Amino acid sequence: MPRSEFAEYLASLLREGPLRVGEVSVGTDFSLSHWEDAGRDDLSVSTDPWQALEIARYDDEGRYRPLKTAANLRHGWQMRLADSREVLAALDFLYPAAVAMAFAAQAGKLAATPLRATLERQTGMYAVVKKITDDQAGEVVAQLCCGAVPCQRRKLWGLEPGEPPLDPDGGGLAPGGSLPLLCAEACNLFVAAGRQVVKGERSSSAG
Repeated sequence: MPRSEFAEYLASLLREGPLRVGEVSVGTDFSLSHWEDAGRDDLSVSTDPWQALEIARYDDEGRYRPLKTAANLRHGWQMRLADSREVLAALDFLYPAAVAMAFAAQAGKLAATPLRATLERQTGMYAVVKKITDDQAGEVVAQLCCGAVPCQRRKLWGLEPGEPPLDPDGGGLAPGGSLPLLCAEACNLFVAAGRQVVKGERSSSAG
């Protein structure tokens, strides 16, 4: 799908009013900032969408953020961009593929991959994750996806084909609607955590 279609989709949403995407407020003037920074006049301003790559890298304490959709995006910044194409570029750094996935979901073309199918594809050092039990998988969801710093994506996948999503109420739509953050397949961090649980390197009941 051409990126121009995603940019136009985003522009159509912004014509209806401001958006909330995860922890980011997107204004109809193509400005972006952390939603909790509304009303602040001391924000660091950038006009370069590539700056979002750096904004997404560390949290407020300077700690690296391996999961870009975790609810710990740093504060204190504002981006003033030129058009929906630049907004799309910035959002792709902040929340990878969020706009494309929302576009596909709206068109009924976003297919979820069951967890077991994802795990069956693993090879090498990660092949052992295929042995994870249903209970262990649920614990990884509770810890990694819904823990102290939860992932904001709404999971669309279940354990097996036809089964309901694990934690279907987690993440997704921001308050007031806006653009949903969707998860169509378990990520690499989930696979790595599942491997640790199976190998006994990580307790399935640990926080």
